[in-house]
Amino acid sequence: MTTTTHDTTIQEAGTGLDLGKRAPAASVVGIIGIIVCLVLMFSGGEAMKIQMMGSYMFGFIFWMGITLGFFGLSLLHNTVRGNWSVAIIRILEAGGGAVSFGAMFVLFLPIVANLKAMYAWADPAKVAADRILKFKAPYLNPTFFEIRLVGYFVLWAGLAWFLRKSAMRQEVSKDFKLEAGRSSWGAVGIVMFFLTCTFAVTDWVMSLEPHWSSTMFGTWSLISACLGALSLAVLIFCVNAHRAPYKDIMRPDLTKDLGNMLFVLTMLWGYTSLSQFLIIWNGNLPETTSYYQARSSNVEPITSNFTWGAVGLICIVGQFFIPFFTLITPRTKKTAMNLAKAAGWIFCVHIVDIYQYIIPALPGGRGPSGPATPALLTDALAFVAIGGIWFFVFSSQAKKAPLLPTYDTRLQEAAQHAH
Repeated sequence: MTTTTHDTTIQEAGTGLDLGKRAPAASVVGIIGIIVCLVLMFSGGEAMKIQMMGSYMFGFIFWMGITLGFFGLSLLHNTVRGNWSVAIIRILEAGGGAVSFGAMFVLFLPIVANLKAMYAWADPAKVAADRILKFKAPYLNPTFFEIRLVGYFVLWAGLAWFLRKSAMRQEVSKDFKLEAGRSSWGAVGIVMFFLTCTFAVTDWVMSLEPHWSSTMFGTWSLISACLGALSLAVLIFCVNAHRAPYKDIMRPDLTKDLGNMLFVLTMLWGYTSLSQFLIIWNGNLPETTSYYQARSSNVEPITSNFTWGAVGLICIVGQFFIPFFTLITPRTKKTAMNLAKAAGWIFCVHIVDIYQYIIPALPGGRGPSGPATPALLTDALAFVAIGGIWFFVFSSQAKKAPLLPTYDTRLQEAAQHAH
């Protein structure tokens, strides 16, 4: 029996999982971490300010990517209405919803307040002395950047709010027309999502290296974000597979489908990564090869004995070859625990991938200042601080709706027929 209130529905679903109970701890970690970041950013010396801004940029881009990945996967679910995504749709909605976008917008404001410290094109003196920056100035300028920034978040948050509201209405009415309507909006939304994400990644990340450009960068970044997001969603789902309501729908076919989607995104990540490399290698132009030059073993090491080339090797092996051979094996996808290990591995290596994606692009890199242990500490601080805020919002939103949609019982029916 299902009631019309969401909290009661969760209680009736079982005595197990309550993602909302983690919100207070996450909020404490996030708030304290953000305060420390801001103090270092605005009260420290110029060197510490630049270092902390770089660390903050890394943390923000990582968790913003997870938010966008959750949102993109929820759009995919609403468009195709696949069985596999029903199991994690509430996780996706909680982490990629309007409130999450609102929180990430607020977290982006310190970067907006320090554009000159992060982006060469935001400094009039540097623009005046650089022919390429002058050419790009009509697009890359602080005013237009901020207008686009607001536009992205309004579009993302608006569509996420609409889809979530429609789903909550269907929890009460069970009206299939609402789901059909979300399918139409989802199809349009995916197009909007790809376009806006491409522009956003160009604005926020590619323009950190304004002399460099890549036609594959937007697609590659989006695939990477979705891979990281799906790995986190699958990890949360599989770790709690023994708890209600997930234990009532668990079966090998479901974990196989989730594992196959991780496999698909792993393949796409490898394909887009290799495609970008081959395009740049074939062109062999200094302004495009600079991306790989800044991430090679020939530049200043991250620590006294660990190079960027080693980081790149970790990403190649850890985010493609190991997941590829792991997920292609049916045994990995047969049980939730095995799949959780694979998803956790992918998520951890995704952190490394985003690290080498952002840090070498920062103004001046990490420079010839010797071992970068203090920088690694501020990187970890910013990552945990923004992650704490992200998990607080995620947990708070996850408790506001049943973890499994009550209007879509395909997984429950399939589990019953399996027995």
